[in-house]
Amino acid sequence: MVNITAPLRIGYVLFPAFTSIDVFGPLNVLNLVSMNYNMTLSLLSTNLEPISVDRTIIGGVGSGMGAVSASPNFTEFVLPTHTFDNPPDLDVLFVPGGYGTRNINGTQPHVDWIRSRIEQEPKLDYLMSVCTGASLLARTGKLEGKNATTNKAAFNWVKSVEHADKVNWIAKARWVVDGNIWTSSGVSAGTDMTLNWVEHLYGRNESERVRNIMEWNAMNQTDDPFAEYYGLV
Repeated sequence: MVNITAPLRIGYVLFPAFTSIDVFGPLNVLNLVSMNYNMTLSLLSTNLEPISVDRTIIGGVGSGMGAVSASPNFTEFVLPTHTFDNPPDLDVLFVPGGYGTRNINGTQPHVDWIRSRIEQEPKLDYLMSVCTGASLLARTGKLEGKNATTNKAAFNWVKSVEHADKVNWIAKARWVVDGNIWTSSGVSAGTDMTLNWVEHLYGRNESERVRNIMEWNAMNQTDDPFAEYYGLV
């Protein structure tokens, strides 16, 4: 259990074309938990410009995977609260996935900052990833020797990024816990992981309260039909 008197300082790393539910699913959980427990939330990126969701749109111009669409004007933007040059103190860091993770050059500043934050004192209490966000963690080199999982549709691509060959990738898992590092499978799995993490921190009564408010059907760590669907097991 955590110290409920001090705020739990949560941060999200954001980049263009992050997947919406990777962020907003866990945030729905955290918003509900924050009504009972003291938390702060920070959204971090390279600058304070609006960040496009599910598509890469920078300065009004679309590019990369997901940019070409039958509905080019259907998009969302999120405003960061902090830049990597002026980050807040954090206890927990979430890293989402999405098309944007495949932009290796575009996400290098994010990888560099995540690496520096992992190395910084005081250490993060928890490091969390959703979907292909695990590729950014792997590229830091700080997952070496760790167990982790990721989106099963992109499993082999994530395993191909720099330093990923040093990670023990678990194919059949909804989420994986290795010490203070929590990694989840594709998209909606991040919400299951976060609910389980809430149970780990605040107890089952709180996680069940939130799950019932959300009408979210619980899944276990081993509930992963997508590993078989994508031929990984």
